[in-house]
Amino acid sequence: MIIYGSVKAKAITYSTVLTSWGAIVICYVVAVSLGHVPAWLPMISDCAVKAPESYLFRLGIITGAIALFTNVIVVYYGFPKFSFSKAELVLGGVASFGLAIVGAVNEDENNTVHSAGAIVCFLGYDVYMILVAYNAPTDNRISTSSVIAKRVIAVTEILLLVAAGLFSLDHKKYHVYVAVCEWLGVLGIELFNLTFVHDFKDMKLLEVMPDGVLDASKIKLGPKDDVKPVAVEKTPI
Repeated sequence: MIIYGSVKAKAITYSTVLTSWGAIVICYVVAVSLGHVPAWLPMISDCAVKAPESYLFRLGIITGAIALFTNVIVVYYGFPKFSFSKAELVLGGVASFGLAIVGAVNEDENNTVHSAGAIVCFLGYDVYMILVAYNAPTDNRISTSSVIAKRVIAVTEILLLVAAGLFSLDHKKYHVYVAVCEWLGVLGIELFNLTFVHDFKDMKLLEVMPDGVLDASKIKLGPKDDVKPVAVEKTPI
C-alpha cells in the first residue's frame, strides 16, 4: 500500500513519453545506422520493419500504449471537476488499443491491420485531445498557460491529421510531407501529455482512485506514520 501510494501521477505521464517516443527515436537511429531507411525522412513505421529495431519498436510501443491508457485513466479520475463523460475515457482507450496494434503488427506483416491501428490511434486521440482541451478550464487546478498549450496542440494535431490525409491522396509524390506530418503528430501527442505534468503537481496515484474503490483521505501512507497497536479483547471460551 505504501509503495503504490507513494507513486506520483506525473510518473505515469513520464513513462508514457519515455517508452513510446523513446522507442521511436531509438528505432530510427538504429534503422538509419544500419541503412534500413533513409535519414530524411522515413515513415515511423518504416523504422519498425527489419530486425533488430523491429523488436525494440514492438516492445516500446506496446508498453507505451499501456502507459498511455493508464495516463488517460489518471486524468479522468484525477480531475473530478472536469465536465467529462465516459466518451473521453473510451476514446482514450480505443486510441491506446490502436497504438498497441501499430506496435504488434508492422506494415510488412499486414499493412491493412497496421494502417487501421494507426488511423484509430491518431483519429481517436486527436478527438480525445480536443475534448480534454475544451473541458480543462472547469478545474481550477489547471493554469491558464496549461489550458492554452492544450488547445494549441490539439488544434495543431487536427490540422496535421487533415494535411496528412490530403498528402496521402498522392502518397508516392508527397511521401516526405506525409512523414513530416506523422512525426509532428506523434510529437504533438507527447507534448500534450506532458502538459499534465504541471497539472498533476504532487498528486499521488491513490488520490485519483474512483469513489467507492478507495478513500485515500482515510489512509496514512507516509513511512513515518506511527502504527499503534490495537488492543483485542479476548472472550473466554
